[in-house]
Amino acid sequence: MCSKEIIKSNIRMNRRKFIKAGSLISFGFLFLSKVNYSKTLYDFIDSVDDFKEKIIQLLIELKREGSSLVRKIMMGKEYVYDPYTHYPYDGGIKDENSGYQLFFHAHRPNEYGHFHTFAKDENGDLIHLILISMNEDGIPIVLATVNRWVTGDKFVKANTLNQYADKFFVNPELFEDNRVVKFINYIFKAYSKEINSLFEQRDEWISKYVMDNYREPFEDRDHEIISYIKINVKEKLHEKFSKDEIFIDIRN
Repeated sequence: MCSKEIIKSNIRMNRRKFIKAGSLISFGFLFLSKVNYSKTLYDFIDSVDDFKEKIIQLLIELKREGSSLVRKIMMGKEYVYDPYTHYPYDGGIKDENSGYQLFFHAHRPNEYGHFHTFAKDENGDLIHLILISMNEDGIPIVLATVNRWVTGDKFVKANTLNQYADKFFVNPELFEDNRVVKFINYIFKAYSKEINSLFEQRDEWISKYVMDNYREPFEDRDHEIISYIKINVKEKLHEKFSKDEIFIDIRN
């Protein structure tokens, strides 16, 4: 093979290598652009029980520090029993990248307070997902859906709510103690089936209300909570620790 042919052969070979490398780089950027941030963080944990265990360990850690989720979210501020006082601050914690957000407040009996969680649709409209009721020890006790008048959000059907809930993620680093936000993220993973069931129960209740009353229920102040489920985190803690352990004070 003459020198000219060798040079041409090398050029063709280098060109093929360049094209191949460029294709791999392009694929890499395409792949990364489609990765859901929440999935990259949590998909290594497959089991619902793993997320429940993470919730328990988080509660234990805070308790050993002499704190709790509700103390952390309130940031040392005065406890105010008023629906218009939001913690940690007005507007709550918003993740502009994912479109999800949350806040905590207190105004209902038989609880210390509760978190509200929201998604944002493609038009920027807020969609309420679930309420997470907390006791004074900072332990979650109830998950619930609420009537539309409570939060003034956009109404969507259960199947759409399911899609938003399955992808729920707020960046934990948006709050000074990231364990508060991690807890909310874990709740959506640990109780995904229960949450989806709550959405379906909500839609069934709305349909029945319309049939019985010939109108929508969205402004009916007699109905705040539409569907709910108690969760047994406290029982899980009791199972895990003996009476000599750290959570003896939550048995009352």
